Amino acid sequence: MHDYLIIIDKINQQFEQFKLLVLQETKEIEELQNFHLTPQQEIIMSYIIRNEPVIAKDLATHFDISKSAVSQVISKLEEMNMIYRQENLTNRRETFIYLGNRGKEFHQLIKKIDEILVEKYYSKASLIELKNILDTLNKIVGNKNQID
Repeated sequence: MHDYLIIIDKINQQFEQFKLLVLQETKEIEELQNFHLTPQQEIIMSYIIRNEPVIAKDLATHFDISKSAVSQVISKLEEMNMIYRQENLTNRRETFIYLGNRGKEFHQLIKKIDEILVEKYYSKASLIELKNILDTLNKIVGNKNQID
């Protein structure tokens, strides 16, 4: 147990150093603040970006939150033009959620930040090393989505 705590402390220190590097060197990170998203809204936006279109039930299931909590977040994101809803014509009880204009801007900024991070930092490690990190994180969170 003691050895784990020592290693975890060192991992946390490296994450903190990495966070400082990123915050200092990419003005795009500051641009993210212009979207005025809460951490929960950012996480939900990331899910929508990866899985568009989604339905509210998908969000509630994936994040293990109530449908009313999802509804509140979705309503706020819609007000902010981050997303829009469109009725599912084959099942009128469902509403698809798509990226709105601001959501598309958010997505483009995230892609730009990812490209900068790859260029400046992640490319210092080999793809095999990065896959090993991903595999380790998947084990820790119990995620079975491994990559080949």
